[in-house]
Amino acid sequence: MGNDLSSSPSPLASAVISFQDAVKNYGRAKTIGPVNLDVKKGEVLGFLGPNGSGKTTCIRMMLGLIRPSTGKVLVNGLNPISNHVNSLRNVAYSPELPNIQTFLTPSELLSLVLHELHFSGSDRQAEVRRVLELVGLTNYADTKVGKLSKGMVQRLSVAQALIGSPEVLVLDEPMIGLDPAGSSHFRELFRQFSKEHNGTVFMSSHIMGEVESLCTSVALIHNGRIVFRGTINEVIRNTLEFTAIVVESSPLSEVALSKIRALDGVSEVQIGQAKNGNTLTETEIIVRSEQSSELRSIISQLIVNSGAKLYTIKQAENLLERAYIEALKGNDGKKREDNLQ
Repeated sequence: MGNDLSSSPSPLASAVISFQDAVKNYGRAKTIGPVNLDVKKGEVLGFLGPNGSGKTTCIRMMLGLIRPSTGKVLVNGLNPISNHVNSLRNVAYSPELPNIQTFLTPSELLSLVLHELHFSGSDRQAEVRRVLELVGLTNYADTKVGKLSKGMVQRLSVAQALIGSPEVLVLDEPMIGLDPAGSSHFRELFRQFSKEHNGTVFMSSHIMGEVESLCTSVALIHNGRIVFRGTINEVIRNTLEFTAIVVESSPLSEVALSKIRALDGVSEVQIGQAKNGNTLTETEIIVRSEQSSELRSIISQLIVNSGAKLYTIKQAENLLERAYIEALKGNDGKKREDNLQ
């Protein structure tokens, strides 16, 4: 299939981003694709894969920086090569290693960008203040970029992407260089972008914990092919054959525990104790199950109805990382059609 050179949106296009048998041939050394992947409006997609698997190539094709050898990539229903401006009008990008002029301050950099976007003087100042506050850089507005830490430069890159209230964020390793407080701040920022503004996030990352806590779905690319596409629970269930829910609560009665054990899909319940110093403060329950997303709400309600205090209920840590490793071991790069959307 050749490149689509149309300049008007496809009437059948329902995805914000769509890879359709997209291939990038680098010669004998390497071929990426064919890649088939749709990302819908409001979705927060974690794009996973080892180094050299094709993540950067896919992002560059999406942004119209390189042309697919065959197949096509559509953004907002348009070809980003032939209709670059219109297809990417509401799309913003934050690269993994932002190359920002060190002699500028954050305010100066953002003002230059806003000038190129034809913002008026008063609107420009208001927008600079808004995005700096969003990323937590207000106190560094007039500090030279060369004096900022790596994490602060990463914040500035995201601030630049947020200018003008885009509808799609393409983020390449956005959490690199951030301390825990910065990572938490960005997670909340991206959640708000998705939930309150129905924004779409396409995030490439190697930090499984960030993907698991933020993303609504994942796509795993290996040797240039998409080998899995689905929700986090689906990738865990398909590769590990189970998932685990960790519950922290006040001590539960035997009646409540029996009801949890009797739930459909629950294969095992492990009970432990969490202590603060020498004082027993909580009961910790690990539930092995094949359908954690549905069970979490049911278990929560059971605990509350039993009169116990529910402190936290979450998917066990590192399950996505384990599933990711197992998925790579179990795939040689060929598409698993049963797991594709």
